[in-house]
Amino acid sequence: MSSSTTARTPAVRAAKARWARRRRRLIGYGLWDPFMPAEPVRAHLAALAEIGMPRKGVEEALGFSRDALRHVTSGTYGYGRGEKITRELGEAVLGFWPKLADFPDSASVSPLGTLRRVEALAVVGWSRAQVAARLGRSYVSFKNSLKRERISAALAKAVASAYDELWNQRPEDHGIPVWNADRVRRQAQADGFYGPLAWDDEDIDNPDALPQDDAEAPAPTQGENVADRYLLGESVVLDAAARRAALLHLMEWTDLSVEQVADRLEMTEAAVSRAWERAKARARVEGCRAPWRRVYVSQRDLVGEEAADAA
Repeated sequence: MSSSTTARTPAVRAAKARWARRRRRLIGYGLWDPFMPAEPVRAHLAALAEIGMPRKGVEEALGFSRDALRHVTSGTYGYGRGEKITRELGEAVLGFWPKLADFPDSASVSPLGTLRRVEALAVVGWSRAQVAARLGRSYVSFKNSLKRERISAALAKAVASAYDELWNQRPEDHGIPVWNADRVRRQAQADGFYGPLAWDDEDIDNPDALPQDDAEAPAPTQGENVADRYLLGESVVLDAAARRAALLHLMEWTDLSVEQVADRLEMTEAAVSRAWERAKARARVEGCRAPWRRVYVSQRDLVGEEAADAA
């Protein structure tokens, strides 16, 4: 269908008639002002370009036609840059600030939000090498990318997708050794990284956003029989003594493996094994009956205990 035919369709004629009536009414009220200065819009587009959002990306994100803003930034058909823009387009541009998903994959963006996501995942226990593997990239390539002043929007989006998937997932539940995840968590704490709960999804890419780190650490639960209450399922926070008592009960009176006990008490397997061996050694020194695993445990755990006793 030709453009001239399209212009004569009933729908197009009705739309033009409505626009003409609105124009006449606003003119009659003295309110007809269809244009606004282009300079504020041009400055806003320049600010968007500085963070990696090109003009064409703005047009696509706002649903504008191709080159709808070209006359503002560079001019069209040999004319210089326009000094006016329709109010509808101008106000839409001035009200727009992109989220990460709005950037074209080819855009170059700040790595700040990506670094925050990677650091937050480290607090959970996910190393950069593990994140890189999930993205299908080599660790060296991924590490070097994060050191650059700008990264591709495609990489930033891929990291954001991995972050959305992993921020509340323990690495141990995905086949990562406990010692590995615990080492990553300790290093993240030493480096002062902030976890996922410190960032709002809307602000994590904002360079002016600050982490919400004002939450107080939970204090150990007060009262008697804290370890017993924990073992009965009450939501309590264990201090060192209560944690040790709970550990000894779980190791002696349940069939949980060392790994399962460590997971339940949020400890490493090595820490659980050391605490268990210290308890047995202390009992022998004091002339008391040494604790022992009364319930069936896997052959693997038995072999581990025999090796520890032999040592």
